Amino acid sequence: MISVSYVLDKLRDVKLQDYLAVFPMTAALIMKPFYKNKYEGGWLVCEEPSEARDNGYHFFRYMCRNQKSQKCFYAIKKSSVDYEKVKELGNVIEYGSIQHWLAYFLCEYNISSQKGGKPNAALCAFMELNGIIKRRNIFLQHGIIINNLRWLYAECSQIDKFIVSTIPEYDYLEENFGYPKGTVTLTGMPRHDALHDIAVTPNRVLIMPTWRYWFNINSKKHKDIDCNFETSDYLKKWLEVLDNPKMAGMIEKYKLEVVFYPHRNMQKNLHAFSQVKTPITIASWERYDIQELLKTSALLITDYSSVFFDMVYMKKPVIFYQFDEEKYRNYQYGDGYFDYHNNVFGKAFEDCEGVMGELEKQIMHRFEPSEEFLEEHRRIFKYWDIKNSERIFNMLSAERICGDEI
Repeated sequence: MISVSYVLDKLRDVKLQDYLAVFPMTAALIMKPFYKNKYEGGWLVCEEPSEARDNGYHFFRYMCRNQKSQKCFYAIKKSSVDYEKVKELGNVIEYGSIQHWLAYFLCEYNISSQKGGKPNAALCAFMELNGIIKRRNIFLQHGIIINNLRWLYAECSQIDKFIVSTIPEYDYLEENFGYPKGTVTLTGMPRHDALHDIAVTPNRVLIMPTWRYWFNINSKKHKDIDCNFETSDYLKKWLEVLDNPKMAGMIEKYKLEVVFYPHRNMQKNLHAFSQVKTPITIASWERYDIQELLKTSALLITDYSSVFFDMVYMKKPVIFYQFDEEKYRNYQYGDGYFDYHNNVFGKAFEDCEGVMGELEKQIMHRFEPSEEFLEEHRRIFKYWDIKNSERIFNMLSAERICGDEI
């Protein structure tokens, strides 16, 4: 049964564009009989409307290169900087258009790295959760789950296959998220297939903090907290790291190349970091690809972002800077199974000085992982190869052959 509180919470965030989406949806329903040959049996793939850099893109690329007999479509905005890159691979349709709705209604699978990866997230969720329409949703994810994400519980989602990448993650979802047996599937994420052929830029340090719910202008929830980014602790604390004299000294002494890339949801505030005097690259999402930055960096500094697992997957060290942990847990994501304060992958600090000290320590150790790190890596990753997309394809193909309603 759908959580009433969840539905009421989501109703607060319904926007005008969600209501307007009824028109292309209705047009698609009328036109469906004329597009069966084009879309029936096809697989619809997407992620964010304006991006092709995550698991959706990597899975689509695998399909276009290795499974050409299977009809596959990718939904993305034509205005996206990634549009041409995807168009070169295969069939592309405009995100949110009538064609997207037609593909959504007619394709065999709706495959996305985003839970809301559909022509209109709000409208599709309403229809699916209320049983008005049944779609086969394959959730590729866009990170390894480590927190208690209630919005991904079975009662809040219509997910038929939930892709996971580590053994602890699989166990955590199986025990807590309420999905029927066989929904959660351990195959590994498609984007991890590209994390084996890497060339690290010497002494490159990547700083990549995650977003904060209370700065998200698209949400009307939690109006009681300070949403002014310009006066926030978030800005103040990260500026302390970027404009720290010790950071400047290490850049000069060790010839570091430091790149600051805040989460996509925070990039609208990128201008606030233009005051940084230390020679650090302030990276925008339009110009820099996240995966390339991760692949070429020797160490990652983040806060709570699960993107650190991409670095761990490549056997690279991380540092956690967590100055607002209580607020983050209260207003964003609750505690999960991963203990930031007691793990072999990276140490957590509340203060900037601790981060600076640990960074220099890692530099002196040439960013080499410990034996305990490598042992834990072997324990949690069932798969460490370039066959994640292949496993997902084989799983979906097998479901079709068996005729199962996944």
